[in-house]
Amino acid sequence: TNNSGEAFGKGLTDYRSKARRDFCNCRMVDKVRIVHDFKERVFRKMINGKKVVGVVTEFNPFHDGHAYFLQEIRKKYAADYIVAVMSGDFVQRGEPAFFSKFERGREAIKKGVDLLVQLPVIFSLSGSRDFAYGSIKLLHELGFVDQIVFGSESGNLQRLKEITSFLQKEEENPDFQKTFRSYLAEGFSYPAARDKAIQSYFPDSILPNDNLGISYLRAIDTIHTKMEIGIIFRDKNFSSAHSLREKYREENQLLHADIERVKDYLFFRIMELERDEISLSTFQDVHPELAERIVDFMKDIEKKQLDLRELIKDLKGKNHTYSRISRALMHILLNIRKEDIQELKEKPYPYFRILGCSSKGEDLLSFLPKNSIMRLGQYLKENQELIQNRSLKIDLFAGRIFQSIYPKTKDEFREFFIKI
Repeated sequence: TNNSGEAFGKGLTDYRSKARRDFCNCRMVDKVRIVHDFKERVFRKMINGKKVVGVVTEFNPFHDGHAYFLQEIRKKYAADYIVAVMSGDFVQRGEPAFFSKFERGREAIKKGVDLLVQLPVIFSLSGSRDFAYGSIKLLHELGFVDQIVFGSESGNLQRLKEITSFLQKEEENPDFQKTFRSYLAEGFSYPAARDKAIQSYFPDSILPNDNLGISYLRAIDTIHTKMEIGIIFRDKNFSSAHSLREKYREENQLLHADIERVKDYLFFRIMELERDEISLSTFQDVHPELAERIVDFMKDIEKKQLDLRELIKDLKGKNHTYSRISRALMHILLNIRKEDIQELKEKPYPYFRILGCSSKGEDLLSFLPKNSIMRLGQYLKENQELIQNRSLKIDLFAGRIFQSIYPKTKDEFREFFIKI
């Protein structure tokens, strides 16, 4: 009726007036946050009104489980486009990727990825916290991703959120720290003691995908992104990427990149640093004790004859995982220093390396940030100042190392943009 319409109109006017007064009276920092939140809500789902889902991947190698994951995202979350952030030439385990990023990318685009973006090697060779932070930051700064979805063994997002909230304050929790130290005193390694301390608050072990999912949630909380969160239950009927890599190594049928092939480069690099009196502890993940052990190993003729994998196992010790030591050695090889990762975390991404897209994903290209690189050689000719960027230099050097140990890959500067 007219009366009810008038009442509604007056109520809406009063509400708007109050909201305007509240906004004017709040602190400047709160105004900035309110405007930022409003913009995030307005601009989400603005790619032709369609939904964009982001995923973080390595596809090392791409397999049926990955294809299933992408299919389920489209079914469960009605994704119109899937954007994948993928490790390039080196992966989070601290090794060269098994196959080239172009081979892995081509398979991913064939099976459901619409836009493929390379994660800078500074982040792709990091532990789970920084790997996740760099990936979420990249998806956030693209500016058009509505939701991030990751795989999960438990399928319980609420539990993962509760663990995340707990871990964000673990250093302020004296009871947790006491429990953690008690497990260390019993002889558990640092990672095992921490896991057991967490299990005393949250029963059942945290499996790898869930653990990485928690790192994504922590990054989302730190960055304050408004991207929604979703999970896909991991189907254990599919072989894991790890088991496939082991199978391919044993059968020795497929040409692949192998960490053993960088051993000579690494040893030369360490000798060069020793000559120039540069401490190994200046590199990311290399603490002083590990630096001393590496130098001692280099002086041991018998140790130097070991395969690199065996050498990593010997260097591992009780408090560090194989992957942590392997990453530390790759940081030395690629000249990744502690300040490099901090700088890339604190500043906006200096570039976005776009590896390829599907025919459908071409819709997204016009929405990309202006500093997006699709054809490397052409872009660097037109933007020569970018060649001096520290992160890109490391990416390009990592690419050169990879090409030398995996002849099947192509020269990045001549590689065509993947379009399927």
